[in-house]
Amino acid sequence: MSSIRILSAILLLALNFSGPAGAQATYPAKPITLVAAFAPGGATDTAARIIAKELSIELGQPVVVDNRVGAGGAIGASSVVRAAPDGYTLLLGTGSEMVVLPAVKIVPPYDTLKDFTPIAEIGTVTFVLVAHPSVAANSVQELIAQARANPGKLSFSSFGMGSTNHLLGEFFMKRSGTDLLHVPYKGSAAAATDLVSGEVKLSFDTTTVVMPLVQSGKLKALGLLSPQRSDAAPGVPTLAESGVPLSVVGWVGVVGPRGMPAPIVERLNKAINKVLAMPAIVQSFNDRGVTVVTSTPEGFGKFIQSEVAEWTEVVKDAGVKIE
Repeated sequence: MSSIRILSAILLLALNFSGPAGAQATYPAKPITLVAAFAPGGATDTAARIIAKELSIELGQPVVVDNRVGAGGAIGASSVVRAAPDGYTLLLGTGSEMVVLPAVKIVPPYDTLKDFTPIAEIGTVTFVLVAHPSVAANSVQELIAQARANPGKLSFSSFGMGSTNHLLGEFFMKRSGTDLLHVPYKGSAAAATDLVSGEVKLSFDTTTVVMPLVQSGKLKALGLLSPQRSDAAPGVPTLAESGVPLSVVGWVGVVGPRGMPAPIVERLNKAINKVLAMPAIVQSFNDRGVTVVTSTPEGFGKFIQSEVAEWTEVVKDAGVKIE
């Protein structure tokens, strides 16, 4: 073989190793953007920053949280759908913008099962059915009896039409055979203010938001929507225990654009799971009402599939669609 042919072969080999496979082998080689689709200071943003700090150390590259806010989380999620599938743009997704939003939109902003690559679940969040103290019910069954005796009279608040807690109310009505009055608000602050004042009587919200109000006597907790009881709400039974076959959890996890290379997905999954095994991280999430969950990419993908199927059915039954 001539020296020219030898040199050509060497150059071809070098080009092959500097291509996608070589890039995957050295991943990550630059900072990673972790998109949070909700405002700074909120629960999603806080979770993103908890993960980003330790993940930066584990991966040896900065993980920068980028808040891309608006349209119920669709702006941030859509930006990740459009990103290159190289592992450098990720989303800290939640059930709100990943599952509920596409289900209620007449024209969904994206197809969750086709447009994202599941990487790792982070944790679950427990929802609570709470009531204003003026409600003459101290258990779920007492509430159901009162609601059936006064159809359309007991009101529940939400953060807007098609929001997660609106659909939780619809789900509860279907499973309990009741008719409640939905009162939508433009955000959580106004909804919480009117709930505490008694303008609305009920709400379905997370333990992080409502349990401090329960502990101060401003609200009373009637039932958890989770499969098991929660340390974040001591002594509060589940709806299933109370005779209502309803089990729903909120969740948060890391996803990327569709088409991400498997080696990069595995690298990120292992790094995230290692961070989630740290006692300080577990405690930090627990303090915020999040129960840490570790998973494989495949397991997380199956979980998302089940969530999409369940919430699509809820939306169909409720007849809720928004522009």
